Amino acid sequence: MKITVRDHIIEKLKSLNKAKLNYFMTSDLQELSYIGKHTYGKFLGSTETYTREFRRMRQDGIIKVEKVPFKGQQQRWRLLSI
Repeated sequence: MKITVRDHIIEKLKSLNKAKLNYFMTSDLQELSYIGKHTYGKFLGSTETYTREFRRMRQDGIIKVEKVPFKGQQQRWRLLSI
């Protein structure tokens, strides 16, 4: 089975949702790049690829998230639906 960056992000967000952990940081998704290497034996994409795909998923309505005010350079998100 070939897994894509989008599949990997969806898998992560579904696991967070199932665990009732609906808040996450952009860096949590970027770290999936390195986790993919360990889990699947290869990089599925760079950290920037994960960030771009996350943006596309929001724009395409695949996921619904909202920005949560957070002090710092990163963005914090709340997952509304997947």
